[in-house]
Amino acid sequence: MLVKTKEKQISFLFQEMDPFFEIGCRILEQEHTKQMLPYRRIQQNGREKLIFRAEGDHIVRLMDEMPKFGEDRRVDLLYEMIYLNKKVEENGFLKKECIWYKYDNIYYDRDKDCIMTVVLPITGELRYADDTKWYDRFEETVEHVVSSVRDEKAAHARKIVRMLRAGKMSLEDALEETGRICCRTSGKADSDVHSGQSAVLKLLYSGKGGRYEFLVSDDDFLIGRNEEQADGVIPLALSRAVSRKHCLITRMNQKYFVQDLESVNHTLVNGIMVPPYELMELENNDILSVGDIEFRVTINKYLQ
Repeated sequence: MLVKTKEKQISFLFQEMDPFFEIGCRILEQEHTKQMLPYRRIQQNGREKLIFRAEGDHIVRLMDEMPKFGEDRRVDLLYEMIYLNKKVEENGFLKKECIWYKYDNIYYDRDKDCIMTVVLPITGELRYADDTKWYDRFEETVEHVVSSVRDEKAAHARKIVRMLRAGKMSLEDALEETGRICCRTSGKADSDVHSGQSAVLKLLYSGKGGRYEFLVSDDDFLIGRNEEQADGVIPLALSRAVSRKHCLITRMNQKYFVQDLESVNHTLVNGIMVPPYELMELENNDILSVGDIEFRVTINKYLQ
């Protein structure tokens, strides 16, 4: 697929014929998704060419409009992007990976107050010219969107994208989580489904060194020997196998996940090693091994 851009226009010339191309075109014509740039279809040397154009002075490049947006509007844009992913997949045929999320090719409709981007009628993942994967482009655009957002909200947004990428969160759950930090969700999701209630995770160690209990009620909880940075401090007297910053427990959508922070002696869940920086879900009665310290996991959901 060859891609060419010029002012307010993006064209795609398909090198190979996709047998599902016609079906994809019909679906897009029926969807009437307001965030989708309109296109015209032509034949060029026997190949399909789609030309998307941002018509009118009210449609401008998103990157030019972004400096005008405050924090709340930026978070709303993140919600719109995730909602568009979900909207495209609702037909059961097209996938979110056919959305062209290259940041400098995304537009903004001032009249409709929404992003405008390319949605291609293809079933496979897009191939960017520089071999960048779809989620890399999505994350890159999200990074631009949240670049001026407060640290805690930006961190939450990045966490949502990481969870989506790892397949640990559905688009519906991602919308719900984004709604927690979003001011204007247009009625698409409740900002707090559980009315201030949240899950609480307890880690209990009982062994030769005594009894240690950690109560995890925040979105992030760091375990390690570093007394200045760790939320759950494991003293050197109890274990020399625990790293200064050993593992991080993250709560998203009332679920808890653990990721190892490249510790020397690893993090395990029920004897299975957690690869560095990958997310593994924690469930009731799991055994979380932090070095040579074993915690039993208890999750009490929706406590006040």
